[in-house]
Amino acid sequence: MSFIKSLLHSAIVAVSMYSKIPVPYIEWNEKNMRHAICFFPLVGVVIAVLEYVLLRFCAVLFSSDILRSCLMLFIPLAVTGGIHADGFMDTNDALCSYADREQRLAIMKDPHAGAFAVIHLVMYTVLFLGFASIVKSYVWCMIFILSRIFSGISVVTFKCAKKDGTLYSFASKSDRTVSVVIFLFQAVACSAVIVFLEPVSGAVCVCVALIVFWIYHALSLKKFGGITGDLAGWFLCNAELWMTAAFAITPCILRLWKN
Repeated sequence: MSFIKSLLHSAIVAVSMYSKIPVPYIEWNEKNMRHAICFFPLVGVVIAVLEYVLLRFCAVLFSSDILRSCLMLFIPLAVTGGIHADGFMDTNDALCSYADREQRLAIMKDPHAGAFAVIHLVMYTVLFLGFASIVKSYVWCMIFILSRIFSGISVVTFKCAKKDGTLYSFASKSDRTVSVVIFLFQAVACSAVIVFLEPVSGAVCVCVALIVFWIYHALSLKKFGGITGDLAGWFLCNAELWMTAAFAITPCILRLWKN
C-alpha cells in the first residue's frame, strides 16, 4: 500500500510541476522524487485526450480549419501554463546572442523576453497553425505523449549544464536505472501504437522525433555544456512542431506520389 501511495505522490509531483492541472499539495522529498519524472508523460496523456475530444467536436459542429488549429495550439499551452513555451523563448534568445557559454546560460535565466524570443515564438505559432490546419489524423494527438517521453529520457540520461534548478533536482534525485527502463518501455510502446495506427505518417513522425532528439542532445552539449529546464522546453516545442509537420505533410506527399 505504501508503494502505491509513493507512486501516487510521484505522479502528483510531476503533474503539479509540469502542468496547471489542479492536484493535491504534496511536499517534495527524496522518496517521491525518485520516480516523479517517469510520470511526466501523464501530462501528455491529458493533452492527447483533450485534443482528441476537440478534433471529434470540431468534425461534428464546424469546419473552420483556422479555429480548429488555434484550439489545437491553445490546449497544450493552457494545460501546461506555457512553461515549455517559456523555455523555448529563453533558449532562442540565448542561441541568437552568439555569446559564450556562460553568457548564454545567464541570458536563459533573465526573466525578460528579448526580441529574438518573440520573433521565434511568432514563427513557431505561424508554422504550428499552418501544419495543424491540414492534420486529419486523430493519431496526431499522441505526439504530446511521445515528446514528453523523449524529454524524460533526456532528463535522466543527458548531462546537466548546471548544478541547480528544477531540472537538476529531478535529474539528481531520480532513480536513473529504473527511470531509463520505464522510459524506454514507454517510448517503444507509444511509437509502436503510433506506427500501427498510422503506418506511414506515424513512422515519419517517430523518425522526426528521433532526429529532433539527436539535434537537442548535440546542441545542448555544444552550446551550453548540457541541458537545462529551458532547453528541455525548447526540445518539447520543436518536437511537437515537427511531428505535427510530419502528420500534415506526409499524406500530401503520398497523394502526389499516387498521382
